[in-house]
Amino acid sequence: MLPSTSTLAKESLTLRMLTWQGYAPKSQVEQFKSDISQRYDVKLNFEISYVTSSDDYFDAIRANRVDIIAPSHNVLNDSRYKFLDRALITPVNLDNIPNYASLIARLKTLNYVTATDKVFFIPLTYGPYGLAYNQQSLPIAPTSWKSLWNTVYAGKYTINSDYYEANIYITALAAGLNIEDISNIDKLNTPEIKQMLSQLASNANKLWSGVDTASDLSGHQLATSWGFSFPELSRRGESWKLACPQEGTTIWIDGHSLSRTLKERPLHKRIAEEWINFTLSKEFQKNAIYQRLNSFPANEETYSALKKAKALPHNEACIDFTFRWPELNSRQRNFMKSIWQQALKQANSPAKLSDDSDVLKAQ
Repeated sequence: MLPSTSTLAKESLTLRMLTWQGYAPKSQVEQFKSDISQRYDVKLNFEISYVTSSDDYFDAIRANRVDIIAPSHNVLNDSRYKFLDRALITPVNLDNIPNYASLIARLKTLNYVTATDKVFFIPLTYGPYGLAYNQQSLPIAPTSWKSLWNTVYAGKYTINSDYYEANIYITALAAGLNIEDISNIDKLNTPEIKQMLSQLASNANKLWSGVDTASDLSGHQLATSWGFSFPELSRRGESWKLACPQEGTTIWIDGHSLSRTLKERPLHKRIAEEWINFTLSKEFQKNAIYQRLNSFPANEETYSALKKAKALPHNEACIDFTFRWPELNSRQRNFMKSIWQQALKQANSPAKLSDDSDVLKAQ
């Protein structure tokens, strides 16, 4: 049983968090540390590191180097990691997360949230791997993913280099595959798909990594994007928006999970759960998720207020939860990785990899 706050001895406590750039803004972290210091009579230290791919989470947890992670919805049951089967993460105590009740209902009912009667993942935000366009140069929104294969835009767009599966999904959609087939090896293992991937990589002016920054998109006409860079682009005088391709847009759901390192450390785990609860608050969801990142809030009240004001970050008609990224088995993952690497090799694209080191300006 956790000792009461009145009997806790003063101490310095450190939590190690591995997350995406933008999910732990400095101002909010300082506010949380101050609150915890007063309520628990401890000096809280946060060691925050940032990821560029889901592999980073697995490597860090397996080595017991992290306490809190922020994976996407399809990671925990991924056959590469088997976070649940290997007991690499520990259940979250919802009694310590009263703001869980404020989550958008559909985020609490999707099958990734629970394993038996335990909760291992708390949604934080969601959004598209979208087709972005620069409104200054393209006042009319593109209507199809096929735009990226239009020679008119060769050398005028930028795409992500790390999420090969996301690039394969949009290629599959552009090729006419149904959403049910975007991870079907038999449907993907065709000369047409492989040629389209090679062209996608070859005609990109730049390949960005991890989270797209304003510098990654600036000056281009089209891009794939999470949408996080739009606020800084706007401050730079560029107006970017996500199109609504007729083929549909795949989506991700990011959230928090707790490492096995907290299993035998009740106070650390309690404060880690306090952090999750803090990030689900209306204030954090509005300031950090919506205003800084231009992403969809998971908090129902925040979401509803934005919807009523017609101020949601992206066109809600493009957000279809049946298009969320699928969980992949090892065979699917290895195949997708190999054909994307082959596309990069054929396109000689490594020379285009972004060498920008600017962090997300929304921080």
